[in-house]
Amino acid sequence: MSGSDVFEQDRSAWPVGTDSFFQPRRAAFWLLAALIVNGLFYIVSMLAAGFRVVPITVLLGLLVWGGYTLAFLLVFRTLDLLEQHSPEAFVLAFAWGGLGAVYFAAPANIAIQSLCAKLVSPDFVAVWGPAVAGPITEEFLKLAGVILVVMVARNQFQTYLSVLIVGAMTGLGFQVIENLSYTVNASIHFPLENQVYPVFLNLLTRGLLSGLWSHAAYTAVASFGVAWFLLHPERRMVTRLACAFLCFALAWAMHFIWNSPFLEDLFDDGYGEMALLLVVKGIPVLIAAGLFWRAAARENGAYLHALAAYFVPERDLIRDDEWVRLGAPLQRYKVRMEIGWTFGLRARRLKRRMQHEQLRLIRKAMTYGRGPQTLPHEIAVRRLRAELEPLIQPQPQA
Repeated sequence: MSGSDVFEQDRSAWPVGTDSFFQPRRAAFWLLAALIVNGLFYIVSMLAAGFRVVPITVLLGLLVWGGYTLAFLLVFRTLDLLEQHSPEAFVLAFAWGGLGAVYFAAPANIAIQSLCAKLVSPDFVAVWGPAVAGPITEEFLKLAGVILVVMVARNQFQTYLSVLIVGAMTGLGFQVIENLSYTVNASIHFPLENQVYPVFLNLLTRGLLSGLWSHAAYTAVASFGVAWFLLHPERRMVTRLACAFLCFALAWAMHFIWNSPFLEDLFDDGYGEMALLLVVKGIPVLIAAGLFWRAAARENGAYLHALAAYFVPERDLIRDDEWVRLGAPLQRYKVRMEIGWTFGLRARRLKRRMQHEQLRLIRKAMTYGRGPQTLPHEIAVRRLRAELEPLIQPQPQA
């Protein structure tokens, strides 16, 4: 049931209890784990081979792309997206994208391009090969991992946003490991004796100029279809499948256009022109992903409002203005920043911690009901509010 329908539920029938992501009795868990481990051996072997040739590139690449991942995680954390699940979910999703999906995508892409070379021509593959092969294999494999993660702990996924963030983490994992492999290969074949320049060149082109509209965005869009399929069991099966297919087709189309030579004739080979081309091709992807995220965030807000109204009615734990902003991460962030500018850094940090504790309180209450599991979060919210209030209250005039 989606968050928008949750108001219609009978309060006495509210579901309590959530599976963990460690499910050794479920086949999906072992299939996911086995394929991730298989991919881990492949990636380690690739990096070991590269280390023998370009050791500085491998070490610096691991550092740079590791920092790139942390930057994304910081954004997700700032927007409270990581509160959707336990860390195990994001580790599984990222590992599948970076290890499981990458392992299968590489040979599959080669096979499809070889087939196209035989059926059409090598010249066609040189121009259109990445656009034909990449979206078919990579979007399918990434989404397969999202479905496996959902199957491991089905009742963890109660909103669109809970599925989309797993999709984004899967795409991020694929994006980071793929970029790392491209960085190592570029350094091996680089015309100059320089193991540092290829790292920062790939960071600029594949990370900064392409990162916002790359695999994380594609997989998030495709995952929306999975979420809609899961959360609308009352709809006809053909309608649910059609929605899932259409979202996948949109992700495929965005990936296809990105890999295709469309618009390249309008730009020359200079760095500035190529950067402009990437932005022009990427902005529609960013807009589309943003619209899906907005719809998911609004539905998630309705779900959180219902949870808070039922499980946490005390106004000292969640005040009216805080309740309104539960489904608006950007508004919560704006409030924190305004408090920081007006009352100082400590006030902002206290507000951030209190917001996070409120979300954790709601999630724990949904899973276990109010009781020993939620008590630490209740105490934390009240303690943080007691520390924050003196800092933000108007000071009496002397």
